[in-house]
Amino acid sequence: MDDQTNHSSSGETAADPLTVIVQIDPAVEFSARGDQSQTVYVGNDHRTGKYYRFGAREYHAVSLMDGRRSLGEIHRQLQRDGLLWTEVDVIAFAKELVQHRLAVIVPTENEVSRAAEAAGQDAVGVPTSPASGANAPHPPTSGRKRWAAVTLRALGGLLTQRFPLANGDRVAARLLPTFGFLFGGPAMAAWSVLAVAGIGVVWSNADAFSTEVRRVFDQQLWLILALLWCVLKVVHECGHAVCAKRHGVRVGPMGIMFFLFAPLAYVDVTDAWKLVRRRDRVQIALAGVYVELAIGAVAALIWWISPVGFAKHLAAQVFLVAGPATLLVNANPLLRLDGYYVLSDLLEIPNLRAHGRKRLGAMIEALLFRIRMPESPLVGWRRDFAAFHALCSVIFQIVWMSGLVFAVSTWAKGLGILIAIVAAMMWGVLPLLRWMVKIWTLGPREGWTLNFYQRRLIGIGTLVALGIQFATVHSSPLARRVPVVVQFQHEQIARAPVDAFVASVFVQCGDRVQRGTLLMELEQPELVLSRDQLIDQRDVESAKVVQHRQRGELALSKVAQQNAESLNRRLAEIDEQIDTMRIVATRDGKITTPATDYLLGRFVKQGEELLRVSDPQEKEIMAIVAEDNLEAYKKAAADRQIASVRLRGGVTIDAPLRDLQPSASRSLPHPALAASVGGPLAVQMLQQSEDYELVHPQLRSVLPLNPLTSLSVQAGQIGRLTIPDDRSLVSRIWDHLQSR
Repeated sequence: MDDQTNHSSSGETAADPLTVIVQIDPAVEFSARGDQSQTVYVGNDHRTGKYYRFGAREYHAVSLMDGRRSLGEIHRQLQRDGLLWTEVDVIAFAKELVQHRLAVIVPTENEVSRAAEAAGQDAVGVPTSPASGANAPHPPTSGRKRWAAVTLRALGGLLTQRFPLANGDRVAARLLPTFGFLFGGPAMAAWSVLAVAGIGVVWSNADAFSTEVRRVFDQQLWLILALLWCVLKVVHECGHAVCAKRHGVRVGPMGIMFFLFAPLAYVDVTDAWKLVRRRDRVQIALAGVYVELAIGAVAALIWWISPVGFAKHLAAQVFLVAGPATLLVNANPLLRLDGYYVLSDLLEIPNLRAHGRKRLGAMIEALLFRIRMPESPLVGWRRDFAAFHALCSVIFQIVWMSGLVFAVSTWAKGLGILIAIVAAMMWGVLPLLRWMVKIWTLGPREGWTLNFYQRRLIGIGTLVALGIQFATVHSSPLARRVPVVVQFQHEQIARAPVDAFVASVFVQCGDRVQRGTLLMELEQPELVLSRDQLIDQRDVESAKVVQHRQRGELALSKVAQQNAESLNRRLAEIDEQIDTMRIVATRDGKITTPATDYLLGRFVKQGEELLRVSDPQEKEIMAIVAEDNLEAYKKAAADRQIASVRLRGGVTIDAPLRDLQPSASRSLPHPALAASVGGPLAVQMLQQSEDYELVHPQLRSVLPLNPLTSLSVQAGQIGRLTIPDDRSLVSRIWDHLQSR
């Protein structure tokens, strides 16, 4: 093997790797798992507490590594036993065992004698300096490796810190007498009923509950949410510990770890792998989620029976953290947490992620560089499933970690940017560089030219560089999307001018009317009574004017005259209100109000919609343009581009772009656009009102439609209008993350 090669003083060639003798470390204990159809072996390294899975063939090879046979002898024995491994497979397998410190290389007698001879020459023939021997400095290469390892550990400490706080075994022993019953059969049956009840409450009150949950994002409540998170995660880990202790498993240390500044509790229950029954191991792995879901179900029931107030909202927060958040994080099999270990145990694939990622990497190397895929320790469907799981977990973790790094860099400013750089180096750049070095050194150069792997690596690197250059410099091939809604042109919306009763309705839905047609009459008896009272008061004041003038009381006459004029003005206002209670069509068109008969005799409030008059052949599209789309829309409108509009329902139409209206507004342009009813625009409720307004100001542009297109669409349909994107693809992604 490369790192164990010895050279003689006369320059003889390197020793044959097949002569190397490998011995399994005595600290590694093996145990059989599985059934008659699929038997696997789990190796427990007592020094590190880690577990490794071996198939039947791998375990057979391991059993031959007794410290007496060389790799060549092991290869020949495997051939005789029917295991058709090549010499390269045997060497690679032994190297992997040594790298994981599961095996050690046993020096041969020749190596020992040469080492003794070299030591004797150093002691007799060559004077040594005071720094030689045990205290001699490492060679420069070793020193560089040591400093690199120290640096990597320091950088890793910026991303993850672990602090043991308690002896988990003692904590579990104290909690077991009180809470151990929770993991028995009756308690699990009660848990099932409780979980179903909690889900039923949330499902049947989804709208009301979603309103409560939205308050979770209130910054004033973040401290409470953080405290709830910490408490529930401590309870989560105690659940693991108590369940493990109930099954007789030794519990390791408990503590807290910080991953990108996020506090996470942890407990070491690695010894659960010693349990023979799979259901016991699965129960321990799911114990934390089991306890949290029970708390979440209780919180949902408390929310249901509590009156409106802080207690109701607090219960909603507890449900959110203990329910959906726990399922998304802890029960997620794509993260190396509880759900991952349960999946690994159910499928009998310990170290699922390691096997899967190794297989996935081998598949990528075979695809890109035609490298022969090594034989996987997994067989059958487990091999393909591990690779598929690795692909899904890599994609999920890239998105997940990118979001976390972006959030930390935004929240922590300068320190956050430093952590983002370190995370990118540790999780992206360094692994990529190591992989590139591995590919580059796969084979020797072919004279003065590069070998196949080097040429292929340069070609792929060039394509990737061109892709990055395109993504950062050129305009995005994706289009910007602008929300739109179909509406009638110059639609008349008749509203109640005052609080009144509907006395008469002269039209029905679908009737065609002309401008000036009487549509509806309203009646307000109190308004008529007030008018009559004002008329009487005006007549009295007019009479006083004459009387005071005849008596020569000019001052009193002037006061009475002013009172009469004031009453006349009030009468004019009331007359105008009475006149407006005659609803008249202000345009030609059709009545589009769905039902008019139900209005007759109803009491309507001031401003309430009564009737609509419009023409089905005269429709338009209202485009709602946000600030980040402003410049792109202006440019497209200046070029008089024809925009493609896709409406819900599958209808696609073309419409010429028009200039934007001069000012932005927070008023909701159309009820169908509100997010509260499934629209694309975020809205918020106005104070002391049931109406909504836009969260962010929006500009508007009206695009007219021709009569044929107008007849093919329905008023109120919403959709998306696409315009070219003037940003690069990277800028587009960055803007999207910032908007989140």
